[in-house]
Amino acid sequence: EQSGELTGLLRVRSMTMNDAHIYCSPEQAKAEFIKVMNLHTEYYKLFGLSDFWMRLSLAEEDTGKFLDEPELWKKAEMLVTEAMDEVGIPYEAVRGEAAFYGPKIDFQVTNVVGREETASTNQLDLVMGKRFGLTYIASDNEEHTPIIIHRAPLGTHERFVAFLIEHYGGAFPTWLAPVQVRVIPVASAFNEYAQRLNDNLFGTFVRSELDDSNDSFSKKIRSAAIAKIPNLLIVGENEQADQTVTWQRYGSKDRQTLAFDEFRSLFQDEILQRRDWRISVQV
Repeated sequence: EQSGELTGLLRVRSMTMNDAHIYCSPEQAKAEFIKVMNLHTEYYKLFGLSDFWMRLSLAEEDTGKFLDEPELWKKAEMLVTEAMDEVGIPYEAVRGEAAFYGPKIDFQVTNVVGREETASTNQLDLVMGKRFGLTYIASDNEEHTPIIIHRAPLGTHERFVAFLIEHYGGAFPTWLAPVQVRVIPVASAFNEYAQRLNDNLFGTFVRSELDDSNDSFSKKIRSAAIAKIPNLLIVGENEQADQTVTWQRYGSKDRQTLAFDEFRSLFQDEILQRRDWRISVQV
């Protein structure tokens, strides 16, 4: 990269992409393309992303940027346009933004500095199959070149993580948070009980940690808030005696005391269902 081109996680020296290729016949192409579009939107719904728009990226003539196969381009662009119209997702058609081998649908977002970025993409390729000599035997017992769909519903992982950090402001829902819960004893006398709880959670694949530092209780709470830990388990004399925990969510002053086994059951179900309690409360 040239000086000044790297930008945090949005543009990195090396990247990871969950890219996949679907090989299909012309009769299958539209239905498969629509399935991939639905896969994209399902992911966006899961992550709570709604501030995005679709760009139908098409070729531009006489630029030397795209493969010179005008008839194939015409077919590909028609197929993608029909698929988008059939799905009923609003989009904007833009010339000159296609991949060199075919049209594509780009999921566009605006980052915190106002710059437009492509978060993920779904591409139709009628050209590279021929170049690589790919063939299949169709129902007419003849060889045909497959249509290739290039799909990456999460785009490059580094860039998508950047979008998620911006979207959530670092305050991730429990299922997505790097640290899902922090156990905080109110005094060192309750460290052993807190450690048992932390070990129990960690042993059931919950990303938990224990704050057994010598900091004051108020500083422990403040440090967890600064780190945007989504869940705190506060334990003291009453909790230890009753085998309970006091549960506090990030961004909320409310605290709920309940049996540890009940908390663990509720907590694991929230993670498994990938729920965001903040959205549930708003509804």
